[in-house]
Amino acid sequence: MNPSNLLRRNRATIKLLFVGVLSLIMVIPLIMIRSVVMERQDMQLTAQNTIANRWGGSQAVSGLVLLTRQQVEVRHDRRTEIGEEWQANVLQEVAMDASLTTEWRYLGIYEVPVYTAVVSIQGRIDWDQVDGLQAEGDLVFWLPLGDVRGVREVSALIFGEIEIPARPLSVAANSITGLQFTLPEADRVRTGDAYRLKIKLAGSNSLTFLPLADTTRVNLQADWPHPEFVGQFLPAERAITDESTRANWQLLGINRPYGDHWLVKDMPVHQLNMAGFGMRLETPVDGYQRSERSVKYGFLFISLTFFTLFLFEVMTGRPLHPVPYVLTGAALTVFYLVLLALSEYLPFYGAFLVAAAMLVLIVTPYIGAVLGKRKHGYLVGLMMALTYALLYILVTAAHAALLLGSVALLIAIAGLMYLTRGVDWYGYGGEEDNCEG
Repeated sequence: MNPSNLLRRNRATIKLLFVGVLSLIMVIPLIMIRSVVMERQDMQLTAQNTIANRWGGSQAVSGLVLLTRQQVEVRHDRRTEIGEEWQANVLQEVAMDASLTTEWRYLGIYEVPVYTAVVSIQGRIDWDQVDGLQAEGDLVFWLPLGDVRGVREVSALIFGEIEIPARPLSVAANSITGLQFTLPEADRVRTGDAYRLKIKLAGSNSLTFLPLADTTRVNLQADWPHPEFVGQFLPAERAITDESTRANWQLLGINRPYGDHWLVKDMPVHQLNMAGFGMRLETPVDGYQRSERSVKYGFLFISLTFFTLFLFEVMTGRPLHPVPYVLTGAALTVFYLVLLALSEYLPFYGAFLVAAAMLVLIVTPYIGAVLGKRKHGYLVGLMMALTYALLYILVTAAHAALLLGSVALLIAIAGLMYLTRGVDWYGYGGEEDNCEG
């Protein structure tokens, strides 16, 4: 058998290798498109950070903490001196009722959910414990907050017959954040063992609570239907509907990863927040996440489309030039870029529908023309419509994407095996091979 006959006899194998190599080459523009998706995600994150800086960041709140001065040894070279440091002391009991209202803020084409939270705080104090920590002098109470810039309103601290206004934190200000309430020594006899206050906070991303009491109870109501409960502790009870979320927690002091007393300078804010718990405004899978998922499936769907064209070649006996493959691959690749661009202005389902329809309308008549029969183009268009319907299901499925994708791929391979079970691969190109005999 001379080389030319050998090439004709193995034309199917050579063409199949070409299809495989071209599919791999298509990965390059897919990678470039994925980098564009990631760039747009970074721009969205920048917009979120900008809005958070202007509106209010992640908020953390707790009940009151007593701040007292403690004597400590301070070493200077070879000598030791007695100095004073601020010490934080948790109190007896706190109950917080939080109502969270969300809204959308925009920066350019990007939208970010933010919230306003009204938190009512009620607590109890064991005065014997307080007198044991500081028997004389003014008492300084600290209200920890995550982002003081987000404080919209704060009531006076109601302490028995006393009303104490909130003040900016002036003690240990470099180590902790929040507000300060100072109870004069002369008013200690006029206070009861209970206090209450209300604060209105503007924030974004998350609202967490710190269990800085012997017993901490939290009730949270939010108009956000997509919560992600974050932190060290899950809610004891929760109820999530299509329009709202309710959750409550109850914790004891022994649940904290640190004790009831600590030097302020020795407790970094991030370590204090590690014991926090609450809710994050989880957004459903957005257009960028879904576009990225689509690109991840790009190689698979482009390969299936190429193999479908190759299958039509074999079954119709009409070989296709490499150019139609390249042009079809270019159209299949640009689909993901069009999808990304449209998803910034339309809901994802609308963007996907428009992009897929444009692709099918472009490829269907073209393939019909190069294959010589319109019905072949319609069949390829139908296959593409079904393929992209499957792609939409895969990228929008929250948890079953891997299962659906695996089963669909197995079914597609089985279908191709069934359709090609009677193909004489050595007879591809028929007439020329027959002439050889």
